[in-house]
Amino acid sequence: MQIKNVNGDVIDMMLNQLGAKEIRNFSSTMHIANFDLGDGLEVSYVFNITHGDKYFLQRMKPYAMVHGKYASYSEIIDFITNDVKKFRKAKEVNDSGIFLQLAAEMDRIKERTEHIFLNHDVSIDDFKVILKGFDDALEKVELANKKSELIRKKEEQE
Repeated sequence: MQIKNVNGDVIDMMLNQLGAKEIRNFSSTMHIANFDLGDGLEVSYVFNITHGDKYFLQRMKPYAMVHGKYASYSEIIDFITNDVKKFRKAKEVNDSGIFLQLAAEMDRIKERTEHIFLNHDVSIDDFKVILKGFDDALEKVELANKKSELIRKKEEQE
């Protein structure tokens, strides 16, 4: 038995003892692709390829976002190609510095929210205040969405 299988078996056993509802194992190869778009903007992807030629994709930078399962390598290539093109075009049109600050703050908010949930006895009223702040921020995002021109339309006009 290979060392990685023994370690996986030990981890599975320990997770079962912790009460894991389900543990599924997939043999896979992990790939990491990094793109440096300049001015501090990096876009990175992690994807796994299973022995059954199934694919699972996540964007890791500038913020983590699961993109899910794909049936073929061409779908992975198409997604990453289009995504990188969008980031490049958005960087030309928008201020990537402020975008990177927003992305970092979103990560910080997630981390701090998790911290207080896991480590503090927070009142429901405090959580409601935080949630209201999130709702307010989302309204501002949607307002910017409504009043801003789509990049595609802007390209068509040029």
